Amino acid sequence: MKALVLIIGFLCFFSNVRSQQNWVNDFNTKYYSLCTSESTLREYYQQRSATGDASEFMGVNKIIATLTSMYVVTKNDAYLNDQIKIINNILSTAAVSKTIPNNRYALKDDYMGWISQALDNAYHTESVLFEGYAFRYIVQFLYEIKKSGWTDRSDKNREWYESTLHFVEKNVWEKWIKRSIKSHAAPYKTFLSSRTHKASHWAHIGLFLKELTIIPEIKTQCQDVINMFDLLMHRNLVSNAKFPDAYTWNATWDSVGGTQAEASAESEIQDVNHGGHVMSYIVNAKRQNNPNWTNENMQSLCNTVKKVMFRESTLTFSDNVDGTASISRPGWGNYQSEGWAMLGLFDEQTHNLYLDFARRRFDLLEKYSQEIEYYADQALIEYLQSQ
Repeated sequence: MKALVLIIGFLCFFSNVRSQQNWVNDFNTKYYSLCTSESTLREYYQQRSATGDASEFMGVNKIIATLTSMYVVTKNDAYLNDQIKIINNILSTAAVSKTIPNNRYALKDDYMGWISQALDNAYHTESVLFEGYAFRYIVQFLYEIKKSGWTDRSDKNREWYESTLHFVEKNVWEKWIKRSIKSHAAPYKTFLSSRTHKASHWAHIGLFLKELTIIPEIKTQCQDVINMFDLLMHRNLVSNAKFPDAYTWNATWDSVGGTQAEASAESEIQDVNHGGHVMSYIVNAKRQNNPNWTNENMQSLCNTVKKVMFRESTLTFSDNVDGTASISRPGWGNYQSEGWAMLGLFDEQTHNLYLDFARRRFDLLEKYSQEIEYYADQALIEYLQSQ
């Protein structure tokens, strides 16, 4: 009987270990596979990055994030070169705001930007939301290549890095601060908005931009945005009624006093999908030793995943962070690859949960097109744990 228990234990351990291996191979298989009859997934994202359509940033941000992770893990220049091509595509399609044909944005100026072609309320206008999606991961990529020493390999590398950083400083960060002052008489109001996920993009940008810029004013601005976001977010985080060691929170700010965020007339529970943007920032803030995020905070977020969001009976996740379902976007809580899955870096049980989810619910990775992000997450976790 004892021997049988040992065998079963070994098989379970072996299965779990196997599930943690070959993430890079899994990524490559998907990345270089055909996603249409004519294009690989790699080519598909390169094409999307060259459209000049600001709304495409919401999709392209996925590949920018994953290529950064894959380069950090492997140091393979193939990922880096693809990333540079995508970023060059985005920057090369920018145009001076007041010269963009059909631009309906009210504060057109001399900064560079893009308009959206999506047939919604952002049609033919410039969008702080869409730019935040992509540039949080572009700035993180700049941080990683500088940290790796790539910028010191050649003059060409350094010139590309400095040129790209300057574009971000001028035509992303400074642009929206100046516009926020014009429209709200407050430099950070446009960044902090009324929604957690929108504000998290700019806290994410600030987290890495302050480490890269040599402009004192921008460093101060970045820290201001980070501090305000962290204050707002901590005010929102409350103990879950059923699980006091886990969190629940609203997607709208509970209290904006002492910040430049916008108040909302009605509160709205945080959905898990957009909550992943918040998690992406918090995970990176903790990795960057931001003192506003403690080990206890990270454990409570992990408990939110394990005790509240995850449903063992169906191997699925709730749509909202309080465990409830969504009427408008049912099933989207299963999109775990942005932010949430990286919480496995801080808690073994959470990590094992996500490993098991990948093995047993691969259908949900496919359904929500999150395979490459998920593989990159797990590869990055393994890499960071080995350091």
